[in-house]
Amino acid sequence: MTSTTGPNAEPWPGGMATRRRVAMVARQATWPRKFTRRGGRGYATPTRRAGGFTLLELILVLVLISAVLALAAPSLRRFARARETTDAASHLLALTHLARSQAVAQAQVWRLNIDPEAATYWLTVQQAGAFVEPRNEYGRLFRFPAGVSVTVDGSETPDGTPYVQFYPDGRSDPATIELADPDGKALQVACPTLSERFRILSLPLEAGP
Repeated sequence: MTSTTGPNAEPWPGGMATRRRVAMVARQATWPRKFTRRGGRGYATPTRRAGGFTLLELILVLVLISAVLALAAPSLRRFARARETTDAASHLLALTHLARSQAVAQAQVWRLNIDPEAATYWLTVQQAGAFVEPRNEYGRLFRFPAGVSVTVDGSETPDGTPYVQFYPDGRSDPATIELADPDGKALQVACPTLSERFRILSLPLEAGP
């Protein structure tokens, strides 16, 4: 066998340049990735794709997000309005329970007053024959959410302001307070008899025009 190394080695055809190329080809055969020629010099380097997203991909994602939000926006607005109406009915119900318990505890007549036109409501207590606001955190004006219509079926003061009266023996005036949002969702805070407590009733959704 002819030796290719050592002092008696036969020279490679083409010299050292050929020998380097043969070694490079042998290394290339063991690389698992694609290779490209670099600069036309005969060297091979692995080709790698830069990480991250391209500008086109980002634009497509933004377009998709905008389309989804545009489709969901009406439903989100309806949900927010319905949530506000529900919260207002819950607060109104809490005030009826408070007025009832305070009337019994203090042996005084309490009122829940509602002004549908101004979309406001407030508590008063009878003192020396007149109804005045209580001197605590509940002695202030509350407002219904914007866009909510209010109707009251109950007693009225001489100036036409609807109210519900609570008595020291635990009774209260029968009344129905209805709250409706622009989408047709309606809730009633109602007490059908003198001895019952107020509760929230959900009405069927009204069909749009």
